[in-house]
Amino acid sequence: MSRLFARALVPVDFAEATEAHIDQGHALEIAEGVHVELSPASVRALEIANDMVGRDAGGGLRIVHATPALDRTPVYGGAAGLNRLSGAIDEVHKAAKAAAMEAMQKLASQHCTGVNITYFAHPANALDLILSEAKAFDADVIVLAASGRSRVARFFLGSTADRVIRNAPCPVVVVPAHHGDD
Repeated sequence: MSRLFARALVPVDFAEATEAHIDQGHALEIAEGVHVELSPASVRALEIANDMVGRDAGGGLRIVHATPALDRTPVYGGAAGLNRLSGAIDEVHKAAKAAAMEAMQKLASQHCTGVNITYFAHPANALDLILSEAKAFDADVIVLAASGRSRVARFFLGSTADRVIRNAPCPVVVVPAHHGDD
């Protein structure tokens, strides 16, 4: 079967899983006792991207996740305070990246087959990370899940999906947050 695109970028977002999600089997264990919850739309976006890309040596998926970016501003204690905090901030970023990489790899192992996969996690604003990685990866398509926020929330906060669509260097496939049969 011929595939439509060679390279797809798939941003994924996740949060700490609740007990209910763990009990229902809707959580991914990334370390002993540590679970993350992924939206059904994020999982679906990954599955769609897996089906869309070519299987040749140059094709594949890049799964990306923006970890929280901690600010290094000197306003909290001046330069001396910043020097003391810098190592701690680096450690938090390193731990967040490791957790994100583990989550993305486990997610891919459950939902992707027969395709080359690379992973990228970095402390950043999600929009900036998606757009920069789309260019760096030379993505042919971005497949991303829409958030489940209300229209009012999107109006005031903006929508990452809307901004990606307007600024992406390639086509964007947006997977709805809610399926009609949910």
